[in-house]
This record gives sequence, structure tokens and C-alpha cells, in this order.
Amino acid sequence: MEEVATFESWIQNPDNSRKKQNLISALAAVGGQDTKRVTWNILARLFSCRVAKRINWKGVNGKKSFHQMGSKVLLIRAVRKCAIAGAATDTEISQHAIRWFNLANDRGGGRKERNKQAEQGASV
Repeated sequence: MEEVATFESWIQNPDNSRKKQNLISALAAVGGQDTKRVTWNILARLFSCRVAKRINWKGVNGKKSFHQMGSKVLLIRAVRKCAIAGAATDTEISQHAIRWFNLANDRGGGRKERNKQAEQGASV
């Protein structure tokens, strides 16, 4: 999460505007089949599974609020810069981002691990 804080500071720094534009272009090049996939692909490039588990939209339950992060603006601009999702609304992109963070616990083997623990608990 220290790296996220550093990245957020970097985003907020006006001296990095040209580098930020280059980052937006690079993220837009990730692409996808539709707005949902473009959004999810970009988020996967920005945040590891471990970090995504510690972020949610509103910042409840001791998690960091994505809604208030500079990364949200970066995400929206990168999604819109992608040709496939150029007409996406803020609401549409936000809904896909909310769902991506909601499913973070299932990525990286999380669901499999929880099922394994549940089976072990039931057999004891």
C-alpha cells in the first residue's frame, strides 16, 4: 500500500503531467472486447491482486477508497482513450471498477483457498 500512496502522490504532482499522459496512452493500449474488459484489464495493470483486496469504492471496512483516488481519474481517461470504450460514461466505468474490486478476493486463488478451508473445517 506504500507504493499505492507513492503512485497517488505522483499522479497529483503537476510536474508529471506529460508522463501521466504517456501512462494513460499506454494503459489505453491494453484494450479489451468491451468497456467492462477494457476497465478490468487496466485495473489489473494498475493493482496486484493483493493490493486490490485492500481497496474498495467507498473505503469502508478499513480499506482505501478508490472513489477518492487520483487513480480513478487516470482509469476513466485511459478507458475513454481506448477506441472500443471511447463513448463510455463515468457511471459505466465506475460500475465496472466497483465490481472488479468486489471480486478481488476471488482472484489469485482466493476462492479456491476459501473452499479448501471450508472443506477442511467441515471434515473436522
